[in-house]
Amino acid sequence: MKREPSSKNTDQHAEQTSPAQANHGANAGSSPAPMEQTVKDERTKPADSQAGKSGKAVSLSTEEHARLVTQANQAQEYKDQYLRALADVDNTKKRLHREKEEFLRYAAESVVRGLLPIIDSLDQALVAVDKQADPQAIIKGVHLIYRQLLGLLEKEGIKRIPTVGEPFDPHKHEAVAQVERNDATPDGTVVEEVQVGYTMHGKVIRPAMVKIAKRTAEPDSSKPAHHTDAGPAKG
Repeated sequence: MKREPSSKNTDQHAEQTSPAQANHGANAGSSPAPMEQTVKDERTKPADSQAGKSGKAVSLSTEEHARLVTQANQAQEYKDQYLRALADVDNTKKRLHREKEEFLRYAAESVVRGLLPIIDSLDQALVAVDKQADPQAIIKGVHLIYRQLLGLLEKEGIKRIPTVGEPFDPHKHEAVAQVERNDATPDGTVVEEVQVGYTMHGKVIRPAMVKIAKRTAEPDSSKPAHHTDAGPAKG
């Protein structure tokens, strides 16, 4: 008759394990499974890279959110200032253009106002001519009108260019002829005025047309006169 193993021996056999099984159990307890390691790596990645891949919004702290709001407000303020500056520049250009047109339109207003009394004097002179008044009075009136015109020109900075007796100046004079002179007048001196020239605030607006002196060539007295000797007459 067979004897059954006692419960004590059975328990001892269950508690005994092989060295390989022990090592496998130790390794299993010390290192996580590969899937668990992947999950751990995904958790340790930066939050922004995960948000970029998943498309989810990044959570910000209160200070960071306030700083971004402040920067956005400043950017909007700078944009508004830029647009206002552009509008101001455009308005300034338009205003200057209008002022320039107005200035050019009425630039001769002062000259015209000065010409009005002279026109009145001309009207009176013409009335005197039509009535066949005293010729001397008409001549005096013409001289008066001439002086009025010169006074108006001087008031506007317009002056006549001096000519006769002045040395020829190519910047102010235009020579139209040369006049031979035997007197002590130096060469290049203006001896006659053909047309009056004018300057405006020192700038030549029309050169004066003049004639200048040219000394005539005088015979050289130091050289003996040349005589031709015909010789004795032939008989």
